[in-house]
Amino acid sequence: MLHRLKYLPLAAAIAMAGGCAATGDSAKTNASLAPQASLTNTYWKLTQLDGAAVTMAPQQEREVRITLAGDGKVTGFTGCNRVMGGYTLAGTALRFTQLAGTRMACPPPLMQLESAVLANLNSVTGYRLEGEQLILLKDGAPVARFESVYL
Repeated sequence: MLHRLKYLPLAAAIAMAGGCAATGDSAKTNASLAPQASLTNTYWKLTQLDGAAVTMAPQQEREVRITLAGDGKVTGFTGCNRVMGGYTLAGTALRFTQLAGTRMACPPPLMQLESAVLANLNSVTGYRLEGEQLILLKDGAPVARFESVYL
């Protein structure tokens, strides 16, 4: 029995080295496969609009967001009001259609944000997914950037 125990540290060292090597290889493989959120049925929070960072104002009720349902409908919040409508998708071409919203009045900064969000949504001609980010494009140029939120 004592004879077998003297090899135990050697066996443990080999197992640990093998485990580290496997972890290193799999970490390299997994790092190249960045998570990819789905365009549809994902809660997308606005982080940039026309290249400028978007943060919540103190009086803002909730963050600006959109969700594209699998059935061609879009819902969201534009900073002041809820928005709903449709979208069409063909490859990476994306267009929002028949956008409508509630009509609550909000402080001027939120109304300006809402106007800018709606103008950008109405101008979208395509999209690109980069991991957990959705970039909305107008003729190939980014107009809005969203990040996926897992609830």
